[in-house]
Amino acid sequence: MDENRWDAALLCPIAELNELLLEILRAAASSPEECSRLVSTQRGLWRALDDTARQRLARCPYLLLDAGFACRERWDPLALPSGVMDGCMPRGYFAGPAGIALVRRTLVFGWHLARSNRLTARVLLGMHADCAERIAQSPLRDLEALAELSPAWVTPRWEAQPLIWRQLLEAALSGRDGVLRQVQLRGLQLIAAAS
Repeated sequence: MDENRWDAALLCPIAELNELLLEILRAAASSPEECSRLVSTQRGLWRALDDTARQRLARCPYLLLDAGFACRERWDPLALPSGVMDGCMPRGYFAGPAGIALVRRTLVFGWHLARSNRLTARVLLGMHADCAERIAQSPLRDLEALAELSPAWVTPRWEAQPLIWRQLLEAALSGRDGVLRQVQLRGLQLIAAAS
């Protein structure tokens, strides 16, 4: 086996989550009222993202969604409807059923990795060690409640840095694996620096 290859069993759920995220963002680019900076500044690239390029980009070796796993304050105490999030309505990218499903799956996958393989959670999800401890101890019902709220702090990773997304999208659309790997490596470096 090639020792430079990622474990496919770990990457399959990441690719599934990434693909759903990318489909949500691609759909947002088709909506004339969508005005988020991430989508509006790259609207042409999002619209050009066909199924093949979307699947290529989804196979990124980390989660393209930022679920707040690097921010300790969001998980201590767990931000639940009975606490800080009281009265918050689903909004942003993940207000619809597909978005809520994506957030739910992401939180449950994060919970699973935090309990079973914290090092992998840190690399694939950008999860801070303290967050891993808190998330691992959280009841699933609390994560379910959080997913239903789709808090505004759950966003596409690097939402405020459209240049990174431009590079990811262009690399995926180019079909050149080497270019895509280089951009993905830069993403890993950014995640490591943040967690």
